[in-house]
Amino acid sequence: MLNKKVQQLIEEQNFHHVFQPIYNLTENRIIGYEALFRSHLFDATEQAFHLADSCDQLFELDKLSVTKAIKYFSNYRLEEDELLYINVFPSTVGRSEFVPFIIDLVGSTRLRTSQVVIELVELEAIKSLDNLQYITRELKENGFKFSIDDLGKGSSSFRLMIELEPQIVKMDQYFTRELPHSTLKQKMIESLVAYCYETETDFILEGIEMVRELEVAKQLGVRKGQGYYLGKPTQFK
Repeated sequence: MLNKKVQQLIEEQNFHHVFQPIYNLTENRIIGYEALFRSHLFDATEQAFHLADSCDQLFELDKLSVTKAIKYFSNYRLEEDELLYINVFPSTVGRSEFVPFIIDLVGSTRLRTSQVVIELVELEAIKSLDNLQYITRELKENGFKFSIDDLGKGSSSFRLMIELEPQIVKMDQYFTRELPHSTLKQKMIESLVAYCYETETDFILEGIEMVRELEVAKQLGVRKGQGYYLGKPTQFK
């Protein structure tokens, strides 16, 4: 029998999403939104997915979350040039049924595959990098964009940036904290901005919560960002 909370998540879909804007800092305009999972049953998103994983229901919950976020976004927010960033676990992306599932799902909405960013979250170990490389190539061939979330947080995230060749990387908010006062963090961001420029990879800095962080980020060449100072997660009306 399923854990009661997992049952509520999967059978009753007792969760929703909020959407946080991502900005082009140069033009001061929204270029996309990240869908963020929320449930009143848990204090933190990770708790919900960890519990589902312990009940062997991670794929089912992840798939339901992706479905609900894409359909909601398509119904309530649709601009031609805006992207939707969807957090997905590596084990979900690595399933053989994921690509046909996501193609059929997006095809049933008003969204185009080119508007959907599959954002890989590093909350679990990657069992087969070769398989993940194959799947991510297939996703890109079908028009989807691929992103690595929280770059610099996980022990293997920089390796993934090289091996999976994402079109987008999102730098973990750790590097934004105390950014105006840390020359080491400034040098790290500056070097990654240069790397992304050379490899034609979009670089997004997460966790911008103060005006000074924004100012320093822009001085370092950061052109895209996300954080509470720019816009808080919200539901569309």
